[in-house]
Amino acid sequence: MGKLWAGAFLALGLAVAAQGVPVITGLNGPMGLLFAPDGRLYVVEYGLGGDTEVEAVNPETGEKVVARVGATSRVLRLEPGGEVQEVARFPSVALGQESSGASRLAWLGGLLVTSGGWNQADRDPMPFMGVVARVGPEGPEKVADLWAFEKAQNPDGFHRETHPYGLTVGADGYVYVADAGANDLLKVNPSTGAVSLVAVFAGLPGPFANPARGGAMEMDPVPTAVVVKDGVFYVSLLSGGSFLKGAAKVVKVEGGKVSDYATGATMLTDLQEGPDGQLYAVRFAETGERGPIPGTGAVLRVRPGGFEVVVDGLSFPTALAIAPSGDLYVTVNGVGAPGSGAVLKFAGAIR
Repeated sequence: MGKLWAGAFLALGLAVAAQGVPVITGLNGPMGLLFAPDGRLYVVEYGLGGDTEVEAVNPETGEKVVARVGATSRVLRLEPGGEVQEVARFPSVALGQESSGASRLAWLGGLLVTSGGWNQADRDPMPFMGVVARVGPEGPEKVADLWAFEKAQNPDGFHRETHPYGLTVGADGYVYVADAGANDLLKVNPSTGAVSLVAVFAGLPGPFANPARGGAMEMDPVPTAVVVKDGVFYVSLLSGGSFLKGAAKVVKVEGGKVSDYATGATMLTDLQEGPDGQLYAVRFAETGERGPIPGTGAVLRVRPGGFEVVVDGLSFPTALAIAPSGDLYVTVNGVGAPGSGAVLKFAGAIR
């Protein structure tokens, strides 16, 4: 799953989810949720790769490996009667126990999708990898190439890598992307595809010298979601390995300057604004000596300086969406056995 998750997570047992009601099941790596203007709920999943084998490079070791590629990353829609409709497919790349595919959703006259990651400087990505795409009547259509921007600009100055992830549309009509691979916040002109830099995120204090960050005692920040409120950006940071407890946070970006907004969380994977105007984040898991602890995922209310638990006991949640009624929807088992992913509904959880 790109740099966001470690393949070792898949070996962990899956906890029983909290008391939510399943509304969609059988998913493979669910990553994003969105309520469209018509009130229907969309979900996107990473997928399972495929049967086509391609040569790739392991970003951690530099070794050449074989990846399995296929169009198994799906965008799905929950219909009012409860049936699930497939809307689009994107490429999914499986590398060992990790996979990557379409990640997050936004709405601008139709569905926008962030798709895939890429880190091979000597090779162009496969179609619809490392991009923002639009779901058109004939399938995905490229809006912007984030890999081309990263390859040419590399704003953080470290390893060239892109993983377009968090996605939102501002009141100005521009699209904003939290690039989890490039560790930056980008602005996309949806009409021209032009990409520009909003901010670069600094490394987080880490326990070991990190060769990927010039030997500094740092973890990658790994931005996972972005919300725009009154011209100010709020961005959730997952933190890179070793995913230290309390290292994740939400930062503010105002006038190009980055500052802490809420600190002391662990492994934040999503950030959304609720109908009450407050921010809500997803904690993938708490961590211990063996890594992420099953059954410790949560939805958190974000306060200036810290966080409050809204729903806990979740199994590896990755994303949330909140209906105008206050009903909370959460994707769980973002990593796990094939088909174990689901969307849970928590009626009236947001008041």
